[in-house]
Amino acid sequence: MRLALLLVLLAPRAQSQAEPVVIGTTIQLRSEILKESRRLFISKPAEYDAGTDRYPVLYLLDGETHFRYTAAIVDFLATADRIPPMIVVGIASGDSQKRTHDLTPPSTAEVDNRFSPGSGGADAFLSFVGGELIPYVERTYRTRPYRLVAGHSFGGLFAVYALLTQPKLFNGYIAADPSLYWNNQAVVAQAESFFAHSGSLQADLYIAATDLSGRVPSEVARCHAAITASTPAGFRWKFDWMPRENHVSIPLPSIYHGVETIFEEWSLPDPLEIFDQGGIEAIHRRFRESGKRFGYPERTTPRFTVSLVVAALVGAGRLEEASKVLLHDSTAYPPPWNQLDALARAYEKRGDTKEAVRYYLLSLKQNSKNEFARKKLAEMGVKIPE
Repeated sequence: MRLALLLVLLAPRAQSQAEPVVIGTTIQLRSEILKESRRLFISKPAEYDAGTDRYPVLYLLDGETHFRYTAAIVDFLATADRIPPMIVVGIASGDSQKRTHDLTPPSTAEVDNRFSPGSGGADAFLSFVGGELIPYVERTYRTRPYRLVAGHSFGGLFAVYALLTQPKLFNGYIAADPSLYWNNQAVVAQAESFFAHSGSLQADLYIAATDLSGRVPSEVARCHAAITASTPAGFRWKFDWMPRENHVSIPLPSIYHGVETIFEEWSLPDPLEIFDQGGIEAIHRRFRESGKRFGYPERTTPRFTVSLVVAALVGAGRLEEASKVLLHDSTAYPPPWNQLDALARAYEKRGDTKEAVRYYLLSLKQNSKNEFARKKLAEMGVKIPE
């Protein structure tokens, strides 16, 4: 009885202290092209308001359906440093007829017009996105020159159509189970011609598909074959077959894996693999090139990545290589005292007292309070300079 009363007494106070969890804001953007207002869902990186940095933008179709989990996926992957932090702009579709109209190119197929009346407005919607929405976002928010578009079903069809008709509007494309059957696979035929005549194209495409039959649909297989046969220089793409998903469930894993795949060069899960191919300069080059591709021309290798390489080399007993990396650029990458200590201990274990002393002294220089290094140097009979 007492416990029940206590819970009743505490409940109002607990409720009064509750705060909403905010993942974004909604606005209305008036379009002169579409002659109507469109609802937008905007999610900014957590550090946006307190900083001055600029960010890539992910334009998400069917925002009212996919915005919440997409914003969470972007935040999660950015926190894990698998992708850069991004602004997410979800575009509401409205009712099903309006959605069908906006996301589909015109069709001469009887079956399309019978089951999807009022279709064929993709060009006007693309004009709205390129002529009004993107300029508005780039005027209002601090953006980077890297834009992605993501869509599911008709939205996936629209993403592929945007790539083929306005390949400079976006840099990355995610198409989840795209409706490439539309208009007797006319967009696929367009893709065959487009890729056959594109010598180079710096863009990123991710397509995921599923089917109740358990087989890749013919239109998706045909699109896959067209890109495989004539992949433009600079064009990166991946196709994922997801037989365990269905048409309704596939958007979430497609967004997750699509964003992660497009930004796969953002981080280095195994920096030692790149190091073994070309040394520390290969790693620096990787970060410079990925920075340019994703709109970060000023990007350099994170200090933590250099530390990972040093730790891996020390662990593998490759002490001379670890030493070169640790000291290769003391201005941009000051050697951490604890890694100098680790290298000294490794040389001491090897029996190389001279090198051990060298690195204990360097460690003490970096951290004058390093009593462990002082003790080791005293045991070796080394007089520590002031």
